[in-house]
Amino acid sequence: MAGQGFHQELSRGQGFSEFGTVAVQGSRSLSRRLELQLDFHPLMLIRQPAAPPHGQRETVAAFALDIGLRWFPAPADWRIAPYVEVLDGPFYAVRRVPTTGTRFNFLTQAGLGALLPLGRHWHPEVFGRWVHVSNAGAGRHNPDWDYWAIGVGGRLALPARR
Repeated sequence: MAGQGFHQELSRGQGFSEFGTVAVQGSRSLSRRLELQLDFHPLMLIRQPAAPPHGQRETVAAFALDIGLRWFPAPADWRIAPYVEVLDGPFYAVRRVPTTGTRFNFLTQAGLGALLPLGRHWHPEVFGRWVHVSNAGAGRHNPDWDYWAIGVGGRLALPARR
């Protein structure tokens, strides 16, 4: 998944930011339409101004673990499975993110996507998300980053154990 910051960060004096991440996700069906998700980001790279708003840029490594829900609103007989999802969880970076913020933050995500069941077990996936990084007031300052992101992935559907 990769994303670019909103332009509102420029007006707040934070500068412009972007990110890229690799995630491993697991899910468990709660019902035919609802899944519980665990979303682990072992490496997330954030490119931000080292001295906001327009100073030299730095790349900060981070990792995160989100928990969330994914809802499939379409009828079960549709070939494509669109979904809506919401995720939230802890986020830790090796340096402050944003630069005037803290190392510990929360990663909040909300988005839309679709599973494309082309094979028996492997299913390509495409999605768009709003991604928010904030310390939720846990630090002296609470600056944040907001991103629009797109992602592609693959899903391995394992048979249910009986």
